[in-house]
Parts: sequence; structure tokens; C-alpha cells
Amino acid sequence: MSTIHFEHKGIGRALSHNKFVVPLNQREYSWEEEHVTDLFQDFSNAIANNKAPATYFLGTIVLTTSAEGNPEVCDGQQRLATTTILLAAIRDYFHGRRDTKRVSSIEHDYLFSTDVATTETVPQLSLNVDDNEFFRSYILPAAGSPERSIQPTKGSHHKIVRASELAAQHIKDILKQHKKENHVSILVNWLNFIADGAQVILLRVPDDLDAFVMFETLNDRGLETSKADLLKNRLFKRAGASRIKEAQQKWAYMKGVLESLGIPEVTVTYLRHLLITTHGPTKDREVLARVRTEIDSQQKSLEFLDSLATSATDYVAVINSNHPKWNGYSNATRRHIHTINQHLRVEQIRPLMFAVAKHFSAKEAQKAFRLFVSWSVRFLIAGGRGGLLDRHYANVAQQVGTGKITSAKELAKAMQDVVPTDAVFQAAFADARISQGFLARYFLRALELKFKDGNRSPHFDTPVHYVYYSGS
Repeated sequence: MSTIHFEHKGIGRALSHNKFVVPLNQREYSWEEEHVTDLFQDFSNAIANNKAPATYFLGTIVLTTSAEGNPEVCDGQQRLATTTILLAAIRDYFHGRRDTKRVSSIEHDYLFSTDVATTETVPQLSLNVDDNEFFRSYILPAAGSPERSIQPTKGSHHKIVRASELAAQHIKDILKQHKKENHVSILVNWLNFIADGAQVILLRVPDDLDAFVMFETLNDRGLETSKADLLKNRLFKRAGASRIKEAQQKWAYMKGVLESLGIPEVTVTYLRHLLITTHGPTKDREVLARVRTEIDSQQKSLEFLDSLATSATDYVAVINSNHPKWNGYSNATRRHIHTINQHLRVEQIRPLMFAVAKHFSAKEAQKAFRLFVSWSVRFLIAGGRGGLLDRHYANVAQQVGTGKITSAKELAKAMQDVVPTDAVFQAAFADARISQGFLARYFLRALELKFKDGNRSPHFDTPVHYVYYSGS
């Protein structure tokens, strides 16, 4: 397939007509109780509030094609898995009534089929390497089957169990509102709604790079996480089956470090910033293409994963001034980092901060971060063209990351034609209008502290320049 295809159908029909495969190394089942409950309630509301046939749009499911020809799910596995769990719960209700024909119909339409050649049971949805066996054993067999006695061993397994419990309870809640003689027709109506009314758009793209680009324009839940999954899958495939455990450990370590920030969807940004320190300017949509081009062997994949793991601590440290990394640095270094992140709230300079944290000595890093406060203030006051400034910072970050710049003095020289001069900054500050309250407070406090200190630098002839030196 060399073109992009769209297909509009019910999620039940999509499950019935395809054998979806979640790439083995993609993320695990992650929906919390509130997500599962919201989906089931949305279904209930659609059925209750719409004239027949009821409809509800579930969003886009992005697919590529596996080497075996099966559709691989790049985005949408949570919705597919949770809908499958609900279908299994409806099946279990009919199993309890010993309605074997409806049990068989649901199973063979939505849950699994039998391979004619091997006579093996083939699921309509296969999850990732951590969840697939548990999902096949706990969800697909009918209630009471010996396979259902499997015990959860991972957090995602417990989430699957909880989703199953919520699905069973939801069926009970639906039926208790109706007379017993109407229960079958009510659930048949639900099956029809899932088959055709709960609608999705299947977006089939040639490969994972096209899927990554699609995520730039689609508005759906979990897209950043899905983009990270694509990157992970690419790296894991290059690592190969013989070293997949090693690759998984490195990725898991990186994720654990990044999660300490409490910043949602930070992984792709981190990967982009790391690539900037080695390859220069890199846009979001260029990340996967660069990984595909540069990481073209098992060894390069493992080396890059190792860099991701070992560099994560430095990245977290440039966002958190209280990080233990700074214990061996001066207090001024912590103040400068705190100023940039909390008072000035600038992010464009982060790849350069990251490169300095990773490669500079403590002495040179302190000088560099002091410069970064200065530059950030000057650009905020005198202005700096966003895209152009990003490129300048990225170019210098690459020089630091590749060892071409090793000191604050060399940094200053590399940026001397970009940073506003004293005269330009003074003129701009005299006429500055600050709309953001946090910046106004910072500038006023910095000036106040400098006036109280009474220690003017001989380089400057006007108090406005003292903002340049503040680390407050």
C-alpha cells in the first residue's frame, strides 16, 4: 500500500472484518477506571438520546500494515481493547443464560476466529507483548473457562481485570432498568449499536513515518504517547529479538526518570531535544524520520537507547533546580535554572541548557546558566524571532553536544551576533510593556534587589541593565 486510505464503519464491524495487531513493543493497556466508565456511559447516552439507529463517533484509528499483512494499530488500541472487553461481557451474560447460539455468534463475529489451516483460535485483537497472553486468557474465553483463572502480574493486567469488572457491572446496570423478558432484546440492541452505531474512521497509512506525520494534524486522545510508541517500536525492531530485553530495560529506565517531572507527554520532546544536541535543528515532525535515517542497525539502536537512558537525568535536572545533580554545583547554578524555568518561563533555550548540563564542567555550567538568564531576559525585552531563535539555540546546542564548544566564553562568542546588544536592550527596556504578570514581578523584584544591593557593575551606566545579572 503506497497511499492513504480512509474507511468509515462501526467499531464492531471493524473488529469483525480485521485481525488487529498491536505491535508487540507498543505500550500496554493503560485506561483507568474513569476512561472505561466514560466510554460505556457515552455509549449509553448515545443509545438513550438518539432515534434509531443510534450513532456515536469514537474518533480515528490509525493503522499501518505488519510484515504478515495484518493491520497494526498505531493509535486506537485502548478503544479497541475496551470495546472488546464490553463485547466479552455481553457474551458472558448470554453464557450465563446458556444461550449458546448467541455466545457463539458474538465470539465468532467479534472476539476470535479459527484458522482453517492450523485450527488454532486467532483473536480479532492481539495486544502487546506484556498484555497479549493475559488478554487472550482472561477476556476471550467464556466465563467459567479454566483459562480465566490466570492471575494478573502487571499493572496493565489489573487494569484489564478492572475494565472487565466495570463492563460486567455496566451490563447489570443496563438490564436492571428493564423487565426480564426484554433483557435479550436490550442487549441485541447494544450489539447492533457497537457493530454499526459506535463509529470510527480507520486511517490506513503506508508506514509508521506516515502515521507519525498524521499525528501532527489529528486531534485525538493519546497522540503524543502514540508518537512515542512509534519511536519505541522503530528502535526495538532495530535492536532485534536477540537483544529486545536490553532495549526494553533502557527504554523503561528513561521513562521512569522522565515521569518524575510529572509533565504529560514529555517523551517525544525529550527525544527531539536529544537529537538537537547531536544533529542540530530538528522539528517535531522530523524526529521519526531522523531516527529512521540515523538508527539503521542493531548497534546504533542500542547505543541510542543507552544515550536516551543515561541522558534523561540531565534533562530532568535542567527543568528541576532541586535535582540532586546540582548538589556538586554552586547555589548560583540552582538559582539561574530556577529563574529560567519558574520566573521567565522560557523553553526555547532548553536544548542548549540540556547540552550544557550533559557536557560542561560544573564551573563552566554555572557561567553558562548565568549567560542563559541574561540572554532570555534580553530576548524577552528586545524580541527574538521564534523560529530563527530556535535554530540559533539548536545550532549552538549541537556544537556543545559534539564537543566543539566546551566553555561559557565560547558559548558567548557563538551567540554574540544574535543576542541583543547593551544599547538595543536598554532602548527596548525603556519602552517595554509587560503584559504577563509573572514577568513584571520578576523584573521589578530584580531591579529592587539590585538597588538595595547598591553594587552596580562598571560595565553599565543605567539601572535597567541590572536585570541582566539577576539570578533571583
